[in-house]
Amino acid sequence: MRPYKLRELGPLRRIKSIERYAMITLGIFLMVAGFYYFLVPVDLVIGGASGIGLILARFFDSGIALVVFILNVGLLVMAYFLLGKKSFLRSVYGSLVYPLILFLLELFPTLNLDDFVIASIFGGALVGVGFGIVVKYGGTSGGSDIPVKIIHKYFKIPLSVSVYIVDGGIILAGILTASGNEALYGLYSLISVFVLGRAADRMVIGSNTLKTVHTITEFPEKIKNEVFKQLDRGVTLVPVEGGYTTHKKTMLITVITKAEYYALRNLVAKIDPNAFVYASPASEIHGDFEMRQEE
Repeated sequence: MRPYKLRELGPLRRIKSIERYAMITLGIFLMVAGFYYFLVPVDLVIGGASGIGLILARFFDSGIALVVFILNVGLLVMAYFLLGKKSFLRSVYGSLVYPLILFLLELFPTLNLDDFVIASIFGGALVGVGFGIVVKYGGTSGGSDIPVKIIHKYFKIPLSVSVYIVDGGIILAGILTASGNEALYGLYSLISVFVLGRAADRMVIGSNTLKTVHTITEFPEKIKNEVFKQLDRGVTLVPVEGGYTTHKKTMLITVITKAEYYALRNLVAKIDPNAFVYASPASEIHGDFEMRQEE
């Protein structure tokens, strides 16, 4: 049996690419649906470009989709000049599809909802599930992702802190410009953000706290060094050979927490986009492993 040639893998890669963009589109649709049908009726801001659009809609008589589109175009220009062409191209799809889907949904009436508890929980859950799907398939919804990356790049602030700065600022602006009880409004915003984060985590890596991650790659040294540098985790290297292709590669095995999985996915994708990565639950750990507090 002869090994695959690269041209023979072309159709399979195209199918995978179509599947990836289909799932990213589904994820963005769920994010928009959660925002439009649950958060918009109660005017609840939980961050992102859509949150800015919701705030501005309080003062200007315009559709939220139009505001989000204009914001995203401006942010894309910033991404091109401040983050480079590669980051710009990664952000284009989500930045344009999100306001397009929102525009289509605005053609129909939203829910007649005035219960903040239901809105914050179900809205956060739907947005979180959608966001988790987008992240899982390597996409981005654009919007506030771009200023987060800019702050991280130029001010050397960790990504998690950058997210808190950007989305926290948007939520604070939403609270200050809200009508009624600002403290209660802020509480509902925090509830929705918490539910969003939990739902996104479940979608990306499931409910288990620890994962054993196997990475098969042609660049083991680069990935190993980045794991040491960024995650400070141990790595086991195992020589492997493709059963069909007979190509020799290296498998890296590492045990990480749920909070570290995002960083590992990103650094592997950056070094080797063709790496084969799979994660499995780590139900029991014995030996030298530091269980860190999740951020």
